[in-house]
Amino acid sequence: MRKKYSLEFKREVVKDALLQKSLSLVARKYRLNSKMIYRWVHEYKQGKFSS
Repeated sequence: MRKKYSLEFKREVVKDALLQKSLSLVARKYRLNSKMIYRWVHEYKQGKFSS
């Protein structure tokens, strides 16, 4: 079963990733896969987190 993350949590992680410039550090901090964070950042830049 997949874990579902809230939009607020995703925004927080993306904001941290954009400030840190290191996905691996952010991934370790939140205990997430760096590929997931990369995807969230990509989606954020496309405007998918605006709603």
